[in-house]
Amino acid sequence: MRLKIGLNYIFDSLSLIKPLWYFHLHSKNNPIWPDPNSIGYPLNLGNKYYSGRSANLEASFLLLTKGWIKRVNNYEHLPNTTIKQNSIIDEFIFIRRHFNPMWSLLYCFYCLITFKNPMKVFFAFIKTSSVKRESNLLNNIGNKYRSDNNGLELIKMKAHVRVIIPTFNRYDVLHNLLKDLEKQDYPYFSITIIDQSCPFKIEFYDNYDLKIKIIRQEEPKLWRARNQAIRDSKEEIIALLDDDSRLKENWIFMHLHCLNFYNADISAGVSISTVGAKVPENYSYFRIADQLDTGNTMIYRKVFKSCGLFDEQFEGMRMGDAEFGLRTYIAGFLSISNPDAKRSHLKINKGGLRQMGSWDALRPTKIIHPRPIPSVLYFSRRYFGIKATIKYLLINIPFSLTNYNKKGRPLNLLLSFCLFIIFFPLVMYQIIWSWKISGDMLRAGPKIPKFE
Repeated sequence: MRLKIGLNYIFDSLSLIKPLWYFHLHSKNNPIWPDPNSIGYPLNLGNKYYSGRSANLEASFLLLTKGWIKRVNNYEHLPNTTIKQNSIIDEFIFIRRHFNPMWSLLYCFYCLITFKNPMKVFFAFIKTSSVKRESNLLNNIGNKYRSDNNGLELIKMKAHVRVIIPTFNRYDVLHNLLKDLEKQDYPYFSITIIDQSCPFKIEFYDNYDLKIKIIRQEEPKLWRARNQAIRDSKEEIIALLDDDSRLKENWIFMHLHCLNFYNADISAGVSISTVGAKVPENYSYFRIADQLDTGNTMIYRKVFKSCGLFDEQFEGMRMGDAEFGLRTYIAGFLSISNPDAKRSHLKINKGGLRQMGSWDALRPTKIIHPRPIPSVLYFSRRYFGIKATIKYLLINIPFSLTNYNKKGRPLNLLLSFCLFIIFFPLVMYQIIWSWKISGDMLRAGPKIPKFE
């Protein structure tokens, strides 16, 4: 039932560390992995690999993840034969140079349970033990293409933007967001709010100096709400926001600037969460986006016309925006991660999707619920297949049994793993339950409304 899309792992270990990464899949008419020998960057990475091919693949990985952005079409890219296996020693060198040391242990364990030669695995693990992590390689790439005074045509022509905001029982935080939108330094925009609150308070909207259209939706459904508002719009540029956001006064300006400067189809803004894991380093520079947050993004209308709207199979669950983002990537649209278009994501306890079902993809709101959220397995099985899905479960489930607000902290990870061992039968029941539901979703197929 999954889509027949070729996987392309430049390092086998990346399929374990990032099992559901966009860049493992091929993008139509838009090859992603750059050949470092052909795009004009002088690379001096202190090569420690046993194979020149591995060194070349590492350079391609760094260019892509550190902020290289294709500005023209006449560049060489890595051939699709990159799926050829690297040596086990080079795999460990790659992990140790770019990831937390714990990944070396996990990859060693993975190699053993997948029946790789244990002598070769242990030899490679020990032989590479002196290799140090080098997180500063090519850090200047991300700064090279920051926006400057170019790329202002959309702003000069006063392109009109439609801002779409679904809301559900959050009038207090929505008030603050609308006040932020009142202060935007780019004034050529209108707002559509899909209000699903109960009780519905139409008088709430009387006190704002904004052009607001209200769509009343009785049943709380996030993706249906966004789809309805997009179909209702006429503008060529559409911005999507969550109601529990706070913005700077240049939020719209910075999204437009990014679209224009990079000739991009999507400006994928970054969301700085007030709870949960720390802010990733790659949120600080422009790069080709490997995720899409529909709580903070700006998209050309043509993208919806080509790819369709959001898949309503994800109602009440997670990863609907990840699925849409991956769909646009496969279709060949260019999405840029935009650090200048930030939002503060408040992650309010009441209202919104968290009230409807879950805190994140791995943490259901109740103990006797499927784990992970079934839509996660629907997404991963459909696009990446069973093998990648099992890797995702293997790496993530043991560390998902503690509080969302403390995820990523070392002691919390250790506690979660201990709980996983203690409650292993229950966790396996949750996984099997989720797998069954996702199978039903796959058989039913996607529910993607067409966009005329």
